Amino acid sequence: MTALESWQAAVMRCRTGRSRSERETWERLARWYDCWVRHNDYVSIFMPRLLALLDHPPTSRVLEIGPGSGAFTLPLASVVKQVVAAEPSQPMRDVLTRKCASSGVNNVTVLPRRIEDVVETLEGPFDLVLAAYSMYNLLSIDQVLRHLLVLSPQVVILMGDGKPMAWRQTLYRRFKGQERVASPQFPTFHAVLLEMGLEADVEMVWTSANYVYDDEEAMLNWWQEKLGLGARRSADLRAALREIAEYREGRIGIYGQRQTAMIRIARRRPPSP
Repeated sequence: MTALESWQAAVMRCRTGRSRSERETWERLARWYDCWVRHNDYVSIFMPRLLALLDHPPTSRVLEIGPGSGAFTLPLASVVKQVVAAEPSQPMRDVLTRKCASSGVNNVTVLPRRIEDVVETLEGPFDLVLAAYSMYNLLSIDQVLRHLLVLSPQVVILMGDGKPMAWRQTLYRRFKGQERVASPQFPTFHAVLLEMGLEADVEMVWTSANYVYDDEEAMLNWWQEKLGLGARRSADLRAALREIAEYREGRIGIYGQRQTAMIRIARRRPPSP
């Protein structure tokens, strides 16, 4: 099996392992995502690294793949000329467009399409392409990457290191009777890059991974829905969550850290004459 086939097989395993439709999944994530951003530090950690890649931010154009509710979109829009954001999820787009409007941001163009469906029609050039935790569901990742490197001299992808969080796997084994089916992560992606002959600069960075809730009931309800459990197991789930959660500054959460790979792929320069 080639590296690309391994990637695609992992994508399909993740798709078929979902218990909800794609729309239901994104509706749920749209409600939760801003809370995740508020209680984690990855945006503040990676923003300076991203801006350092731009020669002159005020004149720069950035293509963002899967911006979600705008964790990077709005900070980027405050310093660059234009952000073009390809976001296929209607619930995420609704949140993003509301936030742009309420913040007075008018230099973000939101495309309601998957990147694989729109990449060949985009008008470049872009000074940077950013995909922050958003390439996991992409089957034709090789074709998309080739097109992106035509549009921009550099593509930056943020992706998990592939190491599962032990507490999360324990919950899945205990309450679903199986391992969590994870989307493909950095090791599988890096193998695809090598197979394609693409060189990349990779920096492994520790960021927080804090799952924070208003109270214990909110935490219980989140994981009860996430694991697809009925009310009859709520007592067992509550006990399991209490074992791994703690209170900080009046909020209950499951606090930890994870490693993210910041992968910068640069367009090859033609050989000197």
